[in-house]
Amino acid sequence: MIPEISVAIYTGIMIRTLANASNDNQSPSAPQIICIVFGFLLTIATTVVVTVYAKRWLSELQKDEQLLLQ
Repeated sequence: MIPEISVAIYTGIMIRTLANASNDNQSPSAPQIICIVFGFLLTIATTVVVTVYAKRWLSELQKDEQLLLQ
């Protein structure tokens, strides 16, 4: 649940930043765009890694639990 919340929060921040730039009739500079895109991609990558790790950990716990119950 936490990774999904992180992606949602970062997406909201990214959209707000772009909306503020468009309201001021200024386009974001190249470094700003690069930081926004890089941050978004990093957030997505981190979410995927955490999700995969958590699923593996949970499956190992389930296997251990099944062995204990037998």
